[in-house]
Amino acid sequence: MWEQILHPFAVAIAWVWVWIHNALVFVGLGSGAGFAWILSIILVTIVVRAAILPLFYKQIKSSRGMQALQPELKKLQEKYKGKTDAASKQKMGEEQMALFKKHGTSPFASCLPLLVQMPILFAMYRAIFAASDLAKGTFTYQGVAADSLGPITQTVAKEIVDSTVFGVPTSHMFSDTPDIAGKAVFIIMIAAMVIMQFFSMRLSMTKNMPAQADPNNPMAQSTKMMMYVMPVMFIGTGFFFQMGLLVYMVTTTVWSLGQSLWTIMYMPTPGSEAHSELVAKRQSKYQEWARPFFAEYDRARAGIARSDSEALADLDTRTLTDVRTRAKAQRINSNFPETMSEGEILGVYRNLAGQEWDTLPDEQWMRAIHRAAERTQDRREQSASREQRRKLSREQRRVEAERQAAAGGAGSPREAKDAPGETSGGAGDNGQESSAAGASGLSEQEQRRAARRDALSTELTPEEIERRRQQRKKDMRGRRKRKR
Repeated sequence: MWEQILHPFAVAIAWVWVWIHNALVFVGLGSGAGFAWILSIILVTIVVRAAILPLFYKQIKSSRGMQALQPELKKLQEKYKGKTDAASKQKMGEEQMALFKKHGTSPFASCLPLLVQMPILFAMYRAIFAASDLAKGTFTYQGVAADSLGPITQTVAKEIVDSTVFGVPTSHMFSDTPDIAGKAVFIIMIAAMVIMQFFSMRLSMTKNMPAQADPNNPMAQSTKMMMYVMPVMFIGTGFFFQMGLLVYMVTTTVWSLGQSLWTIMYMPTPGSEAHSELVAKRQSKYQEWARPFFAEYDRARAGIARSDSEALADLDTRTLTDVRTRAKAQRINSNFPETMSEGEILGVYRNLAGQEWDTLPDEQWMRAIHRAAERTQDRREQSASREQRRKLSREQRRVEAERQAAAGGAGSPREAKDAPGETSGGAGDNGQESSAAGASGLSEQEQRRAARRDALSTELTPEEIERRRQQRKKDMRGRRKRKR
């Protein structure tokens, strides 16, 4: 089954390999056995590794996302610690999935790119290794003899195995090389591969590993052990590699070292020494221009009257456009939530200019801003909803009190005081009689009370209640002005 999975990948890589060789011949390198085939091994390795770079980048991002949510994940695990019933396990799983969704990652996201890379790299190994079997006529696929692997026929395979690296044929292993010079080529290449592998792992461990509170941490110990075990394994297996495969392995090791250096420089692990150095470097570079920039912005804002809202808004817009352009040039994530105002966004940029950074202003940082903005927006909406309900409830209580007073207290002393000269039978008259009473000498306040009583017989909608409340506020302001 594994052979069936690898075979299509191996055929695809064989085609790329032959196309690269033909391109080298086209630009002037010799055809047949020779340096063109050796260089094509190096180039096809680079092409394949470059093709899976997006997967490598995604793997790094997913790994960083998992690291960012570890504190919250630990709190969740503590919350359900000791709870083994099915309902608790299901609830914990649901909360974990919600947590992964919030951070835009999952435990499988960092593993999937690696799983996709593996068949490609193994297929590369198989394509190179198959050339020797094809040249000898012993190549098989699923136990059946085969005379080609894609475009690599027996004739092409003989050209590959007859090509030499400093006099050593690509099909030879260390034990097949009788002369000292050939063995020295093997030793030098194996030594170069082992040294670069060790340096790459040591660099990752010393510069790109978060500081461990416990020096006896099992993960740290296993990583340290691998740093020494892996080179020893390469030494042991390197002497059993064919020269063509050794060229591929050395090229892969050089590429891996370059990837490690790039990761340390641009995407280091949070909490590591490399991350602290990068944060300090990016902070210094940003604040070098941002501090005087915002000082100039403050002076310009101070010169505008607070009442001139249009000029202030125009200044904020121009300033934000300028600072966005500069910030993006320094790889500061600027994908702010739409709910944030220009002033709030400028405030974030200002904070970056004046504060010590504890993280990089990258995608993870921006996700935290989005989550904070969502929480703020939710609080605002809940507060507005509570205030609206409070206003409506107060108005409805007042209307209900007046309805009860009108229905049951028409003959009370208060009612008599409010409408002197009216008979008890007139207290329940309709709106026309109330209007007539107002026209015949009632005070302004008494007329308003009568008008409200006239409306009690109808149901008031929340919109009507709000409109009347606003109208009363307007009337009260008008009365205060008249008193002045």
